[in-house]
Amino acid sequence: MKKLIVLFIFGLTSLFSASSLYKDSTDIVLDGKPTMLIFTTQTCPYCDVFKKDLHENKELNEMAKKMNIHIIPRDQYKEYTMWGETTNLKTLEMNFAIKATPNVIIFDKTGRKIWQVPGYADPKIMIPYLKFVEALDAGTMQITDWRKYLQDAGIIK
Repeated sequence: MKKLIVLFIFGLTSLFSASSLYKDSTDIVLDGKPTMLIFTTQTCPYCDVFKKDLHENKELNEMAKKMNIHIIPRDQYKEYTMWGETTNLKTLEMNFAIKATPNVIIFDKTGRKIWQVPGYADPKIMIPYLKFVEALDAGTMQITDWRKYLQDAGIIK
């Protein structure tokens, strides 16, 4: 019986810590942290894999905790506020040319779009993307360094 209670409590703790990774808000704000928008659908298996990676890959999880992450469900029409401007799901989809899911958009702390990753990206690819954004925000890299950075990381040739 004690084992069941411990497992139940552990399960609840995992559930609450996992859900706290995402902002449960339609208000996308600039607050000095990078922002990640994840466009998803309920029928997207790779969306689930990506969200699982964010929780289970230790390095990716640590980096994600330093960001504002918003899940944008494409199968649920919602009104949003982004950087103080009123918008909605359809406008976001048009502005970012969202055709498929998952589609991940990463902004630096100033709201400048740095990466857009259409489709699933393995943590081996996503981690360097997030490290580049961290370096931009820290001032140790410039946006023009992206090609050399990705070459050095082995992402592109």
